[in-house]
Amino acid sequence: MDSISILRRLIREEIGRNYRTLDNTPHTFEDFQDYDIEITGTTTEGFLLDVFYKNSKLHPTQKFLTYSEAQHASRMIVDRDRVSRMNNEEKEARH
Repeated sequence: MDSISILRRLIREEIGRNYRTLDNTPHTFEDFQDYDIEITGTTTEGFLLDVFYKNSKLHPTQKFLTYSEAQHASRMIVDRDRVSRMNNEEKEARH
């Protein structure tokens, strides 16, 4: 196969893949199932953060000066919890 044929095949594959995807937006930590992130703005205290997993609170309520700080903290809490749960599932599967 010559290089032009390979290039055409690659381009067709990439274009076809993009047109078949209904929602090509990236998944973020906010999309994870069973996690609920609540960032509430107050007039005097900044922003309050609560993170839940299956209606169970993962962390005590925290206060932040900005929404971005609260969002970053929520991502860290969700990521830490997900990794912990995955590691526990692997340990249970081995035994």
